[in-house]
Amino acid sequence: MDGFITYLSRVISGATPINFTVGFSRNQLPPQFEQRFPDGYVGKRNDGGPVYMVSARTLEELIRMYWWDKADYDANTVKLGGVSAAIAAAIDGETSKNAGSLAEHACHEVMKWGFGEGRRPYKANMDWAKRQGTMLASLLREGRESLTGENPNIEAFGQSVVGGAPRMNAGWTKYYALALAGHVIYDGRVGAALGFLVRRYLESLADSKRPECVPDCLGFVWGDGDGGRKLRDPSAGRYKFAKLYGGPYGSKAWARVNVQANWVLSSALDAVRADWCSGPDGLRKLEAALFMLGYDLSRADEHNPMAKAA
Repeated sequence: MDGFITYLSRVISGATPINFTVGFSRNQLPPQFEQRFPDGYVGKRNDGGPVYMVSARTLEELIRMYWWDKADYDANTVKLGGVSAAIAAAIDGETSKNAGSLAEHACHEVMKWGFGEGRRPYKANMDWAKRQGTMLASLLREGRESLTGENPNIEAFGQSVVGGAPRMNAGWTKYYALALAGHVIYDGRVGAALGFLVRRYLESLADSKRPECVPDCLGFVWGDGDGGRKLRDPSAGRYKFAKLYGGPYGSKAWARVNVQANWVLSSALDAVRADWCSGPDGLRKLEAALFMLGYDLSRADEHNPMAKAA
């Protein structure tokens, strides 16, 4: 673990380049993206979709390319300020008679930003939130308390759904990341990026120190993109990474790897001084860069000489 944190800190600083090539779907890009990055070119994904191909030597270059919902990092930061305000209001009002409606509104704001109102993940998460009724605020509080402290209570996310328990998935990780300090959004793309960097680290080790498989402490899990396309699997050769899954057991596993990522990324940031991810929003910027890294790993090894040697 310590070795990977040292490696990751060098990746963050740019001392160890990622030399990453990716094709972003053209119909999803924000306005003027291609004009802002004129060194890119139009290409085609294996399934035939048009993409804009760009390359990044470092994570810092990837954060400059960040976009979500056709908006760049700064625009999304403004949006997240509103979402965070709704969460803070719900937390402040947890003992009020409006606790349930405040909590539901906060969840709505999170899922609307994260998925888009009316899309399947939005509907599934909001259906669950509404089913909790008057218990929603207390379940969210239980989740927050279970994820904090020196010994997070991961078991809280694995309880039987009959009695009610906090959930963790691509939607609820967004809620907790905005409700808690030092907590990252761990979705399929961030998980894919971490797995990819773990593999790069393991491949960089001398033969005598290179493990036969991914150590459990570095077993970050990943998730497919829309439509189940296998573009984000960081596995290659002997190094295999599992997939994220849902349900009560999936919530427990997801919460565990989220806490693991919080610790690893925070430790790596503490070990390095990089202007692009310094300050109070440094962890969020690092998470955003990983979010871009995990978009599509199908061309990730084009400039990695170790890929063929692994």
